[in-house]
Amino acid sequence: MKTLLRLLVLVGLAAGLSACSTVNSAARPGKPERPARLQIVVDVPPSMSLLRDDYVAEAFAHRVSSALHEQGLRGRIRYVDFPDDLKPDVPVLDIMLHEWRVDRLGNVDCTFSAQLKTASGNRSLGVYSGTSMMMWARRDWFARQDGFESAARDALGNLGARLIATGLLADMAPR
Repeated sequence: MKTLLRLLVLVGLAAGLSACSTVNSAARPGKPERPARLQIVVDVPPSMSLLRDDYVAEAFAHRVSSALHEQGLRGRIRYVDFPDDLKPDVPVLDIMLHEWRVDRLGNVDCTFSAQLKTASGNRSLGVYSGTSMMMWARRDWFARQDGFESAARDALGNLGARLIATGLLADMAPR
């Protein structure tokens, strides 16, 4: 009986804590969400695992967003995972991730192409690539993720400057 009571208490606590963690802090009535100044869409080559593709696209989009902020672009950058959720009045950075993987030599390669789509027109931003050495001596894949992070940073090195040079995102340019 004590075991059943303990189990019910633990389940109740877990349900209560998970309900608290699912509250959207941006949806508070007193704090409206800031409008996005740029939307990011990432396409990846198809694989056998759609779930993996979604994780890779989202992970790369967050790295793009943080790299653009580090390069001086101002404003909210929003990752859009479904094309139906795109807002037509906000510019879109459309990225095709060609590869982000470990090659035969043990290096991590990151290659992508980018295109900026605005109401004024579309502009191809070119192809970007970066390489980093994989640290195989690390104990697990979570510790080895630095190689993927470094390759992405190498590839994203001048994307912000190219975006600003187009002149289509004047409101996001650094002052």
